[in-house]
Amino acid sequence: MLNKNEIRRNEDVIWRINETIRKALYFVTHGALAFDTKTSFVLAYSAYVALQNGIETVDDLLTHIESKVSEQRALFVKSIGVDKLGIVFHLTGKFSVDDLRDYMRACPKDVYGKSAGLFETPESISKLALRILDAKSGESVADFGSGFGDFLTLAAGQVKDNPLYGVEINTDASEISTIRTELFSGNATIELGDMFTTPEDKKFDKIFSNYPLRQDLTRKGEEYLNLLVNRLPDVRIRRCSNWVFNCLLLDHLTDNGKAVAIMTNGDAWSQSDREIRRHLINSGLIEAVVALPSGLFSFATIATTLIVFSKGNKSIRMIDASNFSERGGISRRIDILPDSSVERIVTLLTEDGEHATSVDQKKLQKNEYAIYPPRYLNAVEIKEGVEFGSLMKRVTRGTQLMGAKLAELTSDVPTNTRYLNVKNIQDGLISEDLPYLKELDPKLDKYCIGNGNLLLSKTGGPFFKVAVAEVEAGKKLLGSDNLFIIELDENKVNPYFLKAFFDSEIGIAALASITVGNALPIISVESLKKLTVPLPSMESQNMIANRYQAKMDEIKVLRLKLQRAQNELREIFEEVD
Repeated sequence: MLNKNEIRRNEDVIWRINETIRKALYFVTHGALAFDTKTSFVLAYSAYVALQNGIETVDDLLTHIESKVSEQRALFVKSIGVDKLGIVFHLTGKFSVDDLRDYMRACPKDVYGKSAGLFETPESISKLALRILDAKSGESVADFGSGFGDFLTLAAGQVKDNPLYGVEINTDASEISTIRTELFSGNATIELGDMFTTPEDKKFDKIFSNYPLRQDLTRKGEEYLNLLVNRLPDVRIRRCSNWVFNCLLLDHLTDNGKAVAIMTNGDAWSQSDREIRRHLINSGLIEAVVALPSGLFSFATIATTLIVFSKGNKSIRMIDASNFSERGGISRRIDILPDSSVERIVTLLTEDGEHATSVDQKKLQKNEYAIYPPRYLNAVEIKEGVEFGSLMKRVTRGTQLMGAKLAELTSDVPTNTRYLNVKNIQDGLISEDLPYLKELDPKLDKYCIGNGNLLLSKTGGPFFKVAVAEVEAGKKLLGSDNLFIIELDENKVNPYFLKAFFDSEIGIAALASITVGNALPIISVESLKKLTVPLPSMESQNMIANRYQAKMDEIKVLRLKLQRAQNELREIFEEVD
């Protein structure tokens, strides 16, 4: 790995090359926006070729590339516009072959914005993946969706005698990754194409993939998706799921191989992917999961999860590295995993500690096959956090009504009073079909739920039920004793913001961290008050709350449509003469 002096020297070279290209492009294009990753890379590559071969004109440069490299490479170079290629000779007069090689090796995408970031893998993630994969001499190494070749370029510089393979569907990204790996290895093959069409018998010892996150596979990958659905008829597989990519990696892994992939945090715990996780966990195919810090990617601030696949695993290593980053990158506006953190994560793959543990299949089953590390480590960090109790005006539990007493109070005709039990909360929504109650004894008023109160089930982890009550003026809603009724200080916190938090994975993990009991997890009032919850500005809270409520309204509409369709199904037979 490069030392600090080498890193500083490279960053200086990158900055100077960027500035030279930027100024020259501004002159050539008369101020038009033309400074992007592809253009800058083509100019650096062309200058590198020109210096190596003593070329001094654009025509000679293009002739050389077409005859000595390939027609495809020449087309790639010309695609930025032949008028820009004169800039090549501004670069050859200022920079050396080594400078230009370092520039192409770094391929500094994080200064160009989101479009380039879609094809990048941050260097610190590539380093971590390589360390985890630990390719031995002669083992084949592949990158599915190789993008700009960040991982393969790093691999080419470290594993000299390993056959390298990449597949990338974007033409420009494929060509850039081919050029970059050529600088370091003559043993790399980059194919332009769809990873889902890779021949079944093509197997690799080590595989990495930073695939597109949450991509709709309706067109690309649909054939493989259909094969997967037929192969696993008892497993629900969504068309927009990173687990389809994960299955593809496993299909191309040798029996003793290992694969590393980058996916969203939601993939590690979402209910919609539960069945595919169950299948892979029970098949012993998941070795480890690492919760990564947010802000590692230049195109988005999302936090991601690194997952390690291999065969024959009876438990899964859970590592929470979400706080292992520091500010870095060429532009100093993204976070990185420093080398010390990379080594720390590798160590935690085999050593337990505050940030790492092994979880067996039985415990995973109890947690709905969620594989989000903080859930098992109770290492939940809340930014801008306060004690939940400081936001409460009142917290109480509902009243206990035994079956006979509830039946006695139940009214057959509508009244102004209704009764809410935990079972009446589904998917965060309170049922509209609640039982009516006769006139209540005033002593029960203290167990009634107010408008805007936050409701939380007392038992039932790992997924506790959460809802916000909407009670019309003049109406009463009596709560059952298995509900916490929380009156919030709405000058401090938006109830729907807190509901959105408790429905999130970090919120689920936070609640899991204060439960007691194994057979029936329970939350106490004291621990609930001491729980740390986020408290950003009201502006931020309201923005999240509004988005959350809009999505809840959408779910309500879909439920109505489903109910209407089900009713119509029942009537079809009667409509037939």
